[in-house]
Amino acid sequence: MINYENDTIDIDWVSPPSETILRLIYQKGINIYLFRLKTGLSADQFLDLLYDKLKLDSRIISILSDVLGGSQSFWINRYKQFDQQLANSDDLVISENFSFLNNLCSVRQTSIDNLSNSFKVSTLEHLIMDYLHSPKIMYSKSQRLEPSLVNIANWIRNCELVAEKVIIEQSVRVFNANVLKETLGEILALTKINSVQKVISKLKKMLLEAGVVLILSSSETGNGVSGFTKTLLKKYRVVVVTDRYKNNAAFWFTLLHELAHCVLHSIYKPIIHYSDEEFTLASQPINNIYEEEEANIYVENLLFPYELMQELKEASSSYRNIMRLGVKYDMSTALIVAQIHRTKLAPYSYYRKVYKEVKFENIS
Repeated sequence: MINYENDTIDIDWVSPPSETILRLIYQKGINIYLFRLKTGLSADQFLDLLYDKLKLDSRIISILSDVLGGSQSFWINRYKQFDQQLANSDDLVISENFSFLNNLCSVRQTSIDNLSNSFKVSTLEHLIMDYLHSPKIMYSKSQRLEPSLVNIANWIRNCELVAEKVIIEQSVRVFNANVLKETLGEILALTKINSVQKVISKLKKMLLEAGVVLILSSSETGNGVSGFTKTLLKKYRVVVVTDRYKNNAAFWFTLLHELAHCVLHSIYKPIIHYSDEEFTLASQPINNIYEEEEANIYVENLLFPYELMQELKEASSSYRNIMRLGVKYDMSTALIVAQIHRTKLAPYSYYRKVYKEVKFENIS
């Protein structure tokens, strides 16, 4: 609990002031976009505020005090004490993680002194904890190439920054798993439309109603990742899907798997999915990651009821049977074919003409 009496507060001063700002915004039920409007800051300036990069003036200090509580002297001292400890903290992190940080500087084409500004993090300690130590990277046992943690960290942050702009440029509700669950039926209806590009705008809008920001990325930009899920700005979710397999079935399987994580799990760490086997939703359970199995089962049950699975083997014998099954269950034939492939009822080379190309440029 925070006590503002006599300008005192029980708080760990090593933590960034932005942590206090976000906590108070959510405690008071203030929409983060509406709070930005109160500050009069641009989206870029507000991001700087959220990552303790904005040089505060008396006007912003006054707004923090009036809207969030606490005296102006409290906020001035909050920032002053943080600034006094920041340099020593960053120096220690650099000395212990120099190789990773130096390689990240090369990727971002910046200096180590400017890395926290370029990466938009409050401290280098947060960078290491959130982008080196935290990610759960899931990839199948036959994966030959070890993912580059530097490249993944850089890509994840670039995706997050795009998503954060969405949240602070419009009024987005905080994440609600129940609302997302209720939306899944509408999302399934969209899978029947052959062109993913035609439904992207509607899909993103639907997910925003549940506090989920959908970001799309090319697989090349994403270093071969299929997708990932992460908590964003404490109260939102970002779901990123790439075009790794360049077809609609892979897109929908990946998206639904990430959304299953959002429905089922409290995502304290980002979950990053690699797969070197087409249409594998995620790796087989490794290191006792039970969440993966739960998400896979959830998607299987969502897409393929028992009755359909009973008819899948017969349907796998011809295009005609596949089309009939799609009509009977009002379902995308691309997803039916993908399930035939995943259950090894037919080789991956069969029935691929039902797939439609999916390709994304950069990050959007």
